[in-house]
Amino acid sequence: MGDGPAGRADAGDPSGSRGADDPSGLTGAVPSSGAPGAPGAPGAPGVLGVLGVPGVPGVPGVPGVPGVLGVPGVPGSGGAGAEGGLPRGAVVGPFSGGRAAWGEHLERAAGLHGAVDWELYDDRGEAETARQIAEAVVAEGRHTLVIGHFNSAGARAALPVYRAGGLPVLLPLATTPGLLTDSAGTVLRWCPDDRAQARDLRTAVRSAGHTRIAVTHDGTAYGEGLARLVRDEWRDERRKGHDGRVPVPAGPVVSDGSGPATGAVPGLGPLATGVTAAAPAGGPDAEPAVVPAPALVPAPGSEAAELTALVVCGTHGGAARVGREWREAGFGGALYFTDDCAVEEFAELLGDAGRDARVARMRGGPEAHVMAAFAAATRALTEDPERTGRTLLAAVRTHADRAFTALGEPVEGSVGWDLARVPAPPRGRASGGGHRGRAYDVIVVGAGVVGSATAAVLARQGARVALVAPMDGRRDHATAWSGGLVRAFEADPYLRGLALRSHQLAWGPAALVPGPYGFVPTGSLVLCGDTDLEQAEKGVAELNGAGVPAALLEPGALRERFPGLAVGGVTAAVWEPQGGYADPPRTARVYRDRALARGAILLPARVRELVAPPGADRVRVLLEPGGPVEASAVVLAAGSGTGAIAGHRLSGSDAGRTKSIRYGFFHHPDTAGLPTVVDMVTGVWGRPQVTGEAAGGYMAGRPVDEWDVPAGGEDTLTDEHVAYIRQGAAVRWPWLADPSARFLGGRQGVDLYTPHSLPHLGRERPGSRIVLATGWSGAGFKTAPAAAELAAAEALDAVRNT
Repeated sequence: MGDGPAGRADAGDPSGSRGADDPSGLTGAVPSSGAPGAPGAPGAPGVLGVLGVPGVPGVPGVPGVPGVLGVPGVPGSGGAGAEGGLPRGAVVGPFSGGRAAWGEHLERAAGLHGAVDWELYDDRGEAETARQIAEAVVAEGRHTLVIGHFNSAGARAALPVYRAGGLPVLLPLATTPGLLTDSAGTVLRWCPDDRAQARDLRTAVRSAGHTRIAVTHDGTAYGEGLARLVRDEWRDERRKGHDGRVPVPAGPVVSDGSGPATGAVPGLGPLATGVTAAAPAGGPDAEPAVVPAPALVPAPGSEAAELTALVVCGTHGGAARVGREWREAGFGGALYFTDDCAVEEFAELLGDAGRDARVARMRGGPEAHVMAAFAAATRALTEDPERTGRTLLAAVRTHADRAFTALGEPVEGSVGWDLARVPAPPRGRASGGGHRGRAYDVIVVGAGVVGSATAAVLARQGARVALVAPMDGRRDHATAWSGGLVRAFEADPYLRGLALRSHQLAWGPAALVPGPYGFVPTGSLVLCGDTDLEQAEKGVAELNGAGVPAALLEPGALRERFPGLAVGGVTAAVWEPQGGYADPPRTARVYRDRALARGAILLPARVRELVAPPGADRVRVLLEPGGPVEASAVVLAAGSGTGAIAGHRLSGSDAGRTKSIRYGFFHHPDTAGLPTVVDMVTGVWGRPQVTGEAAGGYMAGRPVDEWDVPAGGEDTLTDEHVAYIRQGAAVRWPWLADPSARFLGGRQGVDLYTPHSLPHLGRERPGSRIVLATGWSGAGFKTAPAAAELAAAEALDAVRNT
């Protein structure tokens, strides 16, 4: 969070220990910083070289990744969604994990309807995660419409949140009956529901001539609920004595939908003993029992041995397992599967058990319903981007390819279910046991400014990237509490190279007017003592050589030019007229938006552990809440939260030490004309506050000797905190000792300080799939654009070598 004198653990200004910018708007080769012989950080494993500085090895070129540190031709990134003025919609679905095959429909549709800025949120099919996403989307207030959730349990949890927030929702795939009962006309469902599926399943099975039928499920709540619907549909049929078309034979064998995962039915007994469970009596009112045995075959002469069809309800992974178990147990009849199995990977999961198997599928295919929803929403939003709420939903209705009831259900007869044959599994992949769900190319852990910018670079390069960000409203990352100081000079040659590259990417002349980062040009002074003078002289020469105006000012010139600044103990100062400060939370938001606009997916969770065995081609990321997800590479940009994440080289105390950072805003007439200041002599820092909260004041910070503190921050200071800042910072700004200097407010946050005072930036160890981008020791915000570029290059190299 701080950006004080780098390399000193007792200093830091609140400019962000995590900072990054999506490299944008530049063309041509990346120049050298011109610092001869600048060595890499000794004793700092994982610190990459930068900018072609002699003695500091640069990042090797990554084929197919133009513009990454030394590769000619850094392309401009173009306008982001937020900057381009496109209407914005949220898309929520399972983009990773066991049900990611369904999320692919949503992901493809979003990519094909680019006239709207669709932001993807990965709920992994988890109801609680879905609710958290809904709350965050509504709280942000940036979206005009939501498409999703795929999972009906998630939709049930999220719809009341959207309704309360006035946000319209389109449900292209959620099929549970009754979801729209309390929607108050704020939802449109594009697909048929499961009650219709049960009815159409019954009709199809009967039409195929089956008279002995069992219904089972995969042991999930979803599968059990669907099995009950199918059971009820058959019960109603039996009580009526007909279904309108096919005579009903006496005594169909139907489970009650509450059995174990194997779905044992009456008349199946263990093969080893040959015990036969009593078959139920036939008749329209029979309630068959369920035999809870895990490995069963039909006993000769039993009613179950005469089964001709089995309906399996559940998720496609669980249903495939049940189908395989029944085949292995000797069942030779027809298999019917419910709609979650209507995905391409199901045939692979089912394997050879798929002979004579059919699956219920939305008429026209599920992707057709998804595409239709996106098409109607896109037309309505582009026709009038100012539409919101019910007005927007009414416009979606007019552009839809189907009619809806007043409640928002599709009009009866406009949608329905078909039974499709399960294709043969791909050759050589018929075991059904190796599926792991869809993996990401890269998962970026940390949604501060470094993480967000890294995700933006990766997404721009075409990687399938997820940005892990808790959606609980907490602001644990240092970016939220940063003061955002920006300059190109750093005393350390390595950090200076990063700062110079970052100036070229984000903080140069193009940023000297109010823009996407909230940049304010105030000019920047770095006050140096005797021991700092050599690097100050080298730095000024390097900056001017790279086209960044800089000068070395003597104390007399400082007193004359900045009368509100005391210069005791100062030998010289590096002056950068193009320096200033930006708005760190806004900057992080810009990069997050850019990442999402280019197809990155927001993964709402906290990371508990990284599992990356040597030689493995995936990193397993254990989330909380939720289960694991996988990626070919992980960028760890978790700042002060790095040590709490297990399974990498820096887990625990090796990450460094956390340290408190505090600063306050003060108002006094003598602050007029003062620039941004970083004092390498005393460790204090400050800058004007030109706009926003505390506008017209001056920010002053003083190092705090509080270590090993938990991540987080606050926007309040105690009287003791304020007095401490006044006392120490008055050495540079004497007006702080004046009682008339009014305190306007303050902030406190936490930075991660490394033992070598340089960031962990690069692979955690040679060949690892974990890339570190953390631990700037209070000097990170201004160097973040280059840091993101480096981290992305390393991650893409790991992906390429998968």
